Amino acid sequence: MINYWPLKYETADMRRRTVDGLRALRKLARDAMPGATLHDTLVLGTWNIRNFDDNRFGHGPRIKESLYFIAEVVSAFDVLAVQEICRDLTPLKQLMRLLGPGWDYVVTDVAEQDGGNQERLGFLYNKAKVRFKGVAGEMVLPVRDLIEHGDKRLQLSRSPFGCEFQAGWFRFLFTTVHIYFGKESQGSPEYARRVAEIDAVAANIAKRAEKEPCSYILVGDFNIDAMGDPSGNALVRNGFEAVQNNLGSNMDKTRFYDQISWLPRKGTVRQTRSSRNQGVLDVLSAVMNEDQFPDYREAVEATVRGQIDKAAAERAERLAKSRDVSAQDKRIAKLDALLADPAELKAYYLQTWRTFQISDHLPLWVELSIDFSAEYLTRLRNMPGALEKPNAEIPM
Repeated sequence: MINYWPLKYETADMRRRTVDGLRALRKLARDAMPGATLHDTLVLGTWNIRNFDDNRFGHGPRIKESLYFIAEVVSAFDVLAVQEICRDLTPLKQLMRLLGPGWDYVVTDVAEQDGGNQERLGFLYNKAKVRFKGVAGEMVLPVRDLIEHGDKRLQLSRSPFGCEFQAGWFRFLFTTVHIYFGKESQGSPEYARRVAEIDAVAANIAKRAEKEPCSYILVGDFNIDAMGDPSGNALVRNGFEAVQNNLGSNMDKTRFYDQISWLPRKGTVRQTRSSRNQGVLDVLSAVMNEDQFPDYREAVEATVRGQIDKAAAERAERLAKSRDVSAQDKRIAKLDALLADPAELKAYYLQTWRTFQISDHLPLWVELSIDFSAEYLTRLRNMPGALEKPNAEIPM
């Protein structure tokens, strides 16, 4: 449960909208996702929280209630990999204050390299359920494994980030990625780079897993259209088992950009037998949906006016330097027309504005078993003899 009490200090309209949205999200998670347990299971997930949150594209920034909605979604997980956290961590810290002192996070530095988009990768986790084991690192490819792109040999556009966690009996190395996208069409150099990045990450982790006892879980935004295409097959080629969801994780639920996968070592990564042990959470069906456009119209109009003000400032600056301002004039005219047309304004709300408030991706989850005590007792029962006692006193 997140910290709802600051809503007492908001306006009645904002409080009403937010409470209604929180109730809708709670019902959505309750109906779709497995219930939380203390010792038996782990709800693990991944979510690309679009451009969180520097407003570099001018479609924001996020309003307060969006932070409440995002916090409510996060609270449905025990540990969540997140992508597209921006340089300024203030919005993330605001989110963590809503989640409360029982939650913590680990994030990378900003990706400054080509294709990195100044983003961070990270993990949010419930400390009552999950322990960070102190091991964290970003993946750097050996020179022999660099990505070939035209006449260049490149590192990964965003360095994958891995942390070691423990939940119950389950210790795992949790790695998240945001793979290069480029052009969508198969056959393009950009698409080939995308496939090569997935190949390189999966192969690197598979090699490490041969030397270490930890279970390996690999998640994130792979920019995979479908598991049967070359980008999806890159995971399978390297021995990973991917969760097969029936719905895509983009806003329209048609693309399978986001994935949860693991190396299937015997007895280490186990999905529960629940009928709700995996899925895609359709957040935008519960909040900021089509029917709620009237509630957010004022905020949408304020965003468009902000874009007009920015274009006008750019126009004035260029005019002062005797430069051509036709592009700014066209931009302002287009935005004025958008404000004047209710249908176009609603379309902008649905296709763009709300995706910069919540996200254009939907979170994925999987429920895993973390209580291996029965198997351990069986192994103890079947041991042929006693081990040599350590020097330290054995607790009784």
